[in-house]
Amino acid sequence: MIKFADEYWQETASRVEFLPATAPPGLPVTAVKIYVFQDDKLLLTHINTRGWDLPGGHIEAGETAEEAVVRELKEETGAGVSRFGLIGYLKVTNEKENKVNRKYPRVSCILVYKGAGLTFDQRHQFQLEASASRLVPLRELAKVHHDWNEHKAQVVEYAASCLV
Repeated sequence: MIKFADEYWQETASRVEFLPATAPPGLPVTAVKIYVFQDDKLLLTHINTRGWDLPGGHIEAGETAEEAVVRELKEETGAGVSRFGLIGYLKVTNEKENKVNRKYPRVSCILVYKGAGLTFDQRHQFQLEASASRLVPLRELAKVHHDWNEHKAQVVEYAASCLV
């Protein structure tokens, strides 16, 4: 089994581990992310407060994780996919409580999906937190992604190898 590098999110004082999985773990699920590749490019969204990142976000009340993936992808990129599947999750452990993370369980997860069959809505109007989307060549991710690190590089490589 692959051992992925951990990362640390300063703002939420959280240690983050990626774990491959095809079924949700027995942890509270707070959000979703999706990797969508086309040729040798990865779809990113520009989040106004962060910069270029993967599409994804929080699951709304009464919404399934799968519904959240479809909604977030559409809202943040104007895109859709013909199919998608769970490839793993980010286990998020808040190491000390602060005003940013206190609304989350001490240990939770973000489900990670891979999508295929990318289509764009050419009339999409960006709103809320996202202002643009683009397909970024994999070789340029380190220059474009707002917080590139070894953890993210390993997960991108893993996601690219997964079938959906």
